[in-house]
Amino acid sequence: MGHALRKVEPEPRSYSERIRELVEADKVGSARLLLAEALERKEQDPDLSEWQKILAPGRVLGASSELGPELSPEFHWLDANSGKYRRQWVALAESRLLAHSEDVDEVLSALKGMKLGRRPFLHYIA
Repeated sequence: MGHALRKVEPEPRSYSERIRELVEADKVGSARLLLAEALERKEQDPDLSEWQKILAPGRVLGASSELGPELSPEFHWLDANSGKYRRQWVALAESRLLAHSEDVDEVLSALKGMKLGRRPFLHYIA
């Protein structure tokens, strides 16, 4: 005798809500897969374009053939302070916070007038 089939209920949460939960649970790979599924299904969720930016693979800006600066101070700063700046972009120079905002353009604008000895480290804290 066969088993009765269970009806699969539709997921009540939006893709964005589910992606956020995965990111907050530190399951970025799964969040990227779910985002790809949503985009393949052509979901009409305006937040998905933001998730595309956030979950995009990292890229090096202004790369050159020379080795870049040692980033240990920036990573130590992130370890110690990232909880205070969740869902924000931060710009760091060594162990110093230069600017922060939810809008990357605001951070870049704040950096324009600064005289810095080296290129700032820009990072999004999920």
